[in-house]
This record gives sequence, structure tokens and C-alpha cells, in this order.
Amino acid sequence: MHFLHRKIFLLTSIFSMFTVFCLAQATAQERNGVISGRVTDSTHAILQGARVELQPTGQTAVSNGKGEFAISGLAPGHYTLTITYVGFTPFSKDVDVSAGGTTNVNATLEVEAKGEEITVNAGREHGEVEALNRQRTADNILQVLPSEVITSLPNTNIADAVGRLPSVSLERDEGEGKYVQIRGTEPRLSNVTVDGVHLPSPENVRNVKLDAIPSDLVDSVEVSKTLSANQDGDAIGGSVNLVTKSATDEPYLSLLGMGGYTPIDSGRWLDQFSATAGQRFGKDKKLGILFGGSYDWNGRGINDIEPSVDLNPVDNPGGTFFPGPNAYDYRDYWYDRTRYGFGGTVDYKLGEFSSIYVRGLFSEFNDFGQDWIYSPTVGSFASATATTALSNADGTSSFAQVTRKPEQRIFNIVTGARHDIGKTIVNYELSLGQARFTGIFPSAGFVTIPDQPGVFRNPLNHVQYAVNIANPHTPHITPLNANIFDPTLYALDNISMGDAHTFERDIIGSVDATRQYNVGSHYGSFEVGAKVRDARKSEFNNEQFFNGDDTLQESLALGTFTNRNYYLQGYPTFGPTTDYRKILALFNANQSTFTPNRRTTISRNLGGDFNETERVYAGYVMNTINFENIRIQAGVRIEGTSGSFLANSVFFPADFDKNPNSNAVVTPVPGSHSYIDVLPSIQIQSSLDQNTIVRAGYGMGIARPNFGDLPPKIIASDNIKLSNRSVNIGNPALKPEHAQNFDLAIEHYLKPFGVISVGAFYKYLTDPIFSVKTTLISGQFAGYRQTEPINGGHAHIAGLEFSWQQHLSFLPGPLNGVGVRANYSYTSSQTTLPSISAGQTVPHCCARRPTTPTST
Repeated sequence: MHFLHRKIFLLTSIFSMFTVFCLAQATAQERNGVISGRVTDSTHAILQGARVELQPTGQTAVSNGKGEFAISGLAPGHYTLTITYVGFTPFSKDVDVSAGGTTNVNATLEVEAKGEEITVNAGREHGEVEALNRQRTADNILQVLPSEVITSLPNTNIADAVGRLPSVSLERDEGEGKYVQIRGTEPRLSNVTVDGVHLPSPENVRNVKLDAIPSDLVDSVEVSKTLSANQDGDAIGGSVNLVTKSATDEPYLSLLGMGGYTPIDSGRWLDQFSATAGQRFGKDKKLGILFGGSYDWNGRGINDIEPSVDLNPVDNPGGTFFPGPNAYDYRDYWYDRTRYGFGGTVDYKLGEFSSIYVRGLFSEFNDFGQDWIYSPTVGSFASATATTALSNADGTSSFAQVTRKPEQRIFNIVTGARHDIGKTIVNYELSLGQARFTGIFPSAGFVTIPDQPGVFRNPLNHVQYAVNIANPHTPHITPLNANIFDPTLYALDNISMGDAHTFERDIIGSVDATRQYNVGSHYGSFEVGAKVRDARKSEFNNEQFFNGDDTLQESLALGTFTNRNYYLQGYPTFGPTTDYRKILALFNANQSTFTPNRRTTISRNLGGDFNETERVYAGYVMNTINFENIRIQAGVRIEGTSGSFLANSVFFPADFDKNPNSNAVVTPVPGSHSYIDVLPSIQIQSSLDQNTIVRAGYGMGIARPNFGDLPPKIIASDNIKLSNRSVNIGNPALKPEHAQNFDLAIEHYLKPFGVISVGAFYKYLTDPIFSVKTTLISGQFAGYRQTEPINGGHAHIAGLEFSWQQHLSFLPGPLNGVGVRANYSYTSSQTTLPSISAGQTVPHCCARRPTTPTST
């Protein structure tokens, strides 16, 4: 830690001296001149991402979100200003700069081809052109998806939108995108930011569930495939940046509404509404205010058949195996997904290019639903298509209902300022981010009522099934001698209730300064910055589990829902189903027939609780310089991470389940870690001509372990059989994964607007994280089966990317204006697993000095 503090002190000192130097130079810059202006099209729409070049100095600039640009520190004299923008004719003008003066150039660009005005300036096309120009002028490999494209396609949430970009795939949940996977990497290896500020996760993992954020709440989405030193280093796969909306000079109003219907599950509806309004106020339009909101409700229904195959002879008394399922779940999901959010920006211009601002984003996602599950199980096979005869049939069935009410909330607010001081630009920000998950997952399990010899024989304990796998995608297991949907044959076996809470709070402060300079005819900029992020993460569980005596029939808690069109009538009518409110009433009226499941309750609650703090100190230096048609950006980022954790060790004695006076031993266990990462990067781009760019890059990135893997928890479970004893532990010694990233790409921009790009990448990963199981041979848990996340081995990922986006203006008649967006990616990955032998790993956290244990 002392080494970490020395590094941070050194970076802070360098930054302080650099800032003082820049401020001291402000007076000297007063004799120099400035060229500033704004870039718009013929309809006065702002053009963001325009490339501005000044000759003979070679200095360049890029127009910002307001279409503004500035080139400062110019010696008095004559210059030629050229502005280029994909889809428009280049703009060129001769300008004179006087000592201490400001020359304004308001450039109006014309479309490149006759007859294209309507197409280029229409809403969606304008957004696509802007996105292409932002990609073209970026120093890194960047893809941009503008709001015009996001809202014109059926994107329910941000993940669905991002999944349309090259080399981006999605992990889906209930038919919607959830986690973003960039270039074949798992979601944890990518970062999510809002306006460049780290976004906390509402779960106990690093990756943010992007289905929690409405798709129409942002102005654009940027996916960085390569990172510069001024970006957070925890992004091996890439970084997803959500760019919020801000007010422009012209009043802005946007309204959106849509709806839909699906006949599944007796009919489900969806609707979506959003509105955004913004304007600048005052004589000089210095004050800008924009606010927007979004709401959508999505009633989803899912018919789901989940087959399983048994290859274990111990579980198959017949001892004969046949291809195909030996069991499956009939599942019917009924979800009511509500998502709403708000976003806004207030900014005030202090000068031509200096301003202060406050930005905020709030999103709430409620994924309420129910899941009914019938689970027929074959038992022993007599042949590939039938089970044993009725006389000794051993097929069974069960039923369960899960009622879920998870709520996810994400909140982020940022305040900051930008100051232009001659050739120096200073930025500073302070942000607060919060993410919360509250999950209520009550469930109930029903088993077949046990046989009572001489009184009752339940046919569901002796089911004979026919198995049909003629179509392997829709297998059928058909009962021949019983009705598995008969609610009088099932009894309530177990019930759970309660909720779980996960919370993260981030406070982030950052400051950076950029200094423009000239070396002969070469123009460059030098940037230095520092950032501190203080995070607090916790998880608290409050769930209760009970076991029943198998006497309360399912028929006492029936609801009204059945599905007569299950899988388009490819399977029997699904139902009847239960109503969890009636199940809970049944439990409350018959509590004497239930016994608490102490083991599961203690394991889920005390075993899963943790508190965690993490502080990341970061500093960087970066230099960018132009050599005629070549632009080089190189830098190094240093990130120091320190964390502390508190979790519980839970141990169940051998007689715990049989002796009600036997208590579990619960011991609070602390842990901590710290490490420093040095992350160099270099990016080179060469303009072969005005429309063709070759990019090459190298950089190092990291991916920190999931929050839930770090706390030194110990959840031990005893059993009469030694082979069934287990211990699940956390690992505060986990190191972040590291990757060396190599990239090569070529982009050719098409007329009137479009791009064809081809790229290749290679990532070499060290310290990948695996979950391993070992049998311990010594210590307190000798003979136990241990599960633990560890670092080990190495891995690599290689891939190719191709994308084509074009406005097909050459097509005749009504086809003129049709556009195409197509992409293809190929990835290949390989990993070397760690070599683990029995007893090689020991529960290292058990050796730490614990605090006072308690019995529960």
C-alpha cells in the first residue's frame, strides 16, 4: 500500500505542476489568436464529428456535440481552414488571425450529390451520418449507434441496441438482451460508462444488466474496441459508453409511442412511450436545459420445454441406456416487465468553449413474473421409446411454482466543468452512482402424494411413459397410465419466502488537462489526468425455507390460468396452475405441518451476506501528434486498487439436521487485497486518402474479479457420507485478469455516406479466473469437496470483423434511400486450464484470524 500511495502522490504532483504551468502560460497566449466556429448543414442542423484542419500548421480539431470547434494559440498570419464531413462537400476558407483576436468561421456544408438533401437531412439519416463522422475522427477503433437508429428499430432496451454493432453478441433473458459480450469475451470483461463515468452494477457481478435501461433514454451508444490512456482500464473486451442528451441552440421536442401484441399465453401486450424536450435560454443562449423520460410495459409469455439426459447407471435401475431424454420440464413463464427512466442535463456557458454542467440518469426495471413447472421423469427404460411395463413402472412427476419480483435501480449524477485557457483545456468532474437490486423470489414445490399401502396408491408414483424423439427439437414424454396435470395427486412439499438485497455506491472524482503544441510543422497535444473511485458493495439476504409433510393437496391452491395453445398445441394443454397467494394462505393456516429448513435458511442468508469496499486510484499521461497523414496517440495509465471484505464462515456439525439443539457455527471473516496495474497503449492511424484510414493499436487492459467472488465466505456442509461433504469459499486473493490487445483495421468511407471496414484482433490473457473443485486432504475440512474461484493458466482470443453500412442512393425510383447495415465477425478462443490435484488448494481464508464466532 505504501508503494501504491507513492505512485498516486507522484502522479498527483506531476498533474499539479502541469496545471500550474498551463495557467502560467495563459498570459503569454493573450498575444496569440484563435479560430473558432460552428459546423452545420443547409438546414442549420448541427454536424458533430466534423474534421477541421488548419494549414500550414497542420493543426486539427473535431466539432463537438454542439457543432463547435476552436483552434487556439495561433500566431498572427494567414491560414487556410478546411472542414470535411462524410456525405458532404468539403468546406475551405482562407482566414486571417490577428494578435489576441478571435476569428469566427461558421461553416455551412452542402450535401455531396444533387438530390440528396431530403435523404441526408432526414432524422435517421442525419444521425447515421453523424455517427460515421464520429467514428472517422476518433483516435481509437470506435462504433457509434445514434438515437435515430436506436428508436427506429425494435430495441426495447440498451442491450438490444448495442447487439446490432459488429462483434457484439448478447446474453439474453426472457427474449430480451441482458449482458453485452464484445469480441467473444464474457460480459465481465467489458466496461459500461455513462458519459465516460463508470456505471455501478445492481448485482454482485461487475457487468451491468443493460436491460435495466430504456433504449430511448440516451443520445447515442459508443462501443470502444480499443482504449486510450484517458479511459478506464477495466475493459478487455471493450467499453460501452452511453452518451446522454443535451440541449442545442434550437428548441427540441421528441415524442414516441408504440404498441404490440402476441397471442402466446392467452394474449400478451406491450407498449412504450417516451418524450424529450430541451432548449437554450437567454440572449446569448448560455443556459441549456433538457429533460426526457421513458416508460414501457412488456407482458411476455414463454413456453419452454427443457429436456435432460441421464447417463449415470446408479440413477437408472434398469441399467440400459437409450438415446434421448429421460425427463423434461414443461415450463410456462408469465412476466410483466416494467421499465422506466429519466434523464436530463443543465449546462451554462462561461465563455465561447467553457461551461459548467450537471447531468443525471435514473432507471428502474421491475421484472415481475411467475413460472409454473411440471416435471415428468421417465425412470427405467424398457426400450428407446418406452419405459418399463405397468407392473413395475417407476416413472414420477413433480410440480413447482416460482413467483419473482426483482427490482433493479440505477442512478448516476455528474457535475463538472470545462475551461479553455489559451492552448490549454482543463476538465474536472465529481459523480455519484448508485445501483440497487431487491429480489423477492418466493417459491413452492409440490411432490406426488406418497403411497399409503392398503389405503391409496398414487398413480404418479408409478407412471409408465412413452418417449418420442422423432423430432429432437420437440421431444415428447407421454404418460400412458396417469394424468400428470391432476392437482389432487400433488402435495405441498416445501415453500420459501423473503427477499435479497444488493447495493453499490460509487463516488468518483477526476481532473485532467490537455495542452496543445507545435513542433515545427507537426501539431500535437499532451494530456495528463487523475481519477479516484470509491466503491461500496454489499449483499444482504433475508429468506426463509420450510418443509411440508406432503398432505396439503395442490388442488387447494389453484389459480385460473391454463394454456390450451401450449407450443402451438404441439403439447397437451398446460395446467391447471397454482396461485401463490393461495399457497401462502394455505401455509399460514397450517403452519404446524411445516418444519423450518434451518440448513438452507442459514446457508442462503448468513453464507451469502457480505460487505465490500474498493478504491481505485488512477493517473495517466498521453500524447497525440500528427505527421502529415499519420496520427499517433501513445500513453500510459496506472491504476492502483485496494479492497477490503467482510463475510461469514458457516459450519454445520454432523448432527445438525437430526438434533434441533445443534447449532451452526457462524464466524465473521475479514479479508483484503491491493495491486497496481501499469497499462500502456499506442494507437496509429494513417490516411491513405481522404476516405480511407488504416488503424493499428496495442494496449493492455484488466478485468477485476466479480464482487461476489472476493469476500472470504466459507459455507461448509456436512453429511454422513464423506463424499457428499462440501465447502464453498470466496477468494480475496483473486487477481484481475490481464490482457495484451493487438488490433489492425482498415476503413473506407463511401459516398454519399457509408463505410466498409475490415479488421483483425488478437488478445492474450493471463490470470484468467476459473471455478475449481478439489478434495481437501488436510485441515479443518479434510475430505471435503471444495469449490473456489482461482486464477490460473492463460488464454487467447483471435478474431476477424467485417462491416458494411451504406445509403444506396444509386438505386432507381422508390428504392432510392434504402440503406443497409450488415456485419460479420469470427472469433476463435483457447485456454490453458490450471493443473489442480487433490489437496493442492486449501481454504486459505480459514487461516485468517476470525472475529468472535456465534452459534445459530
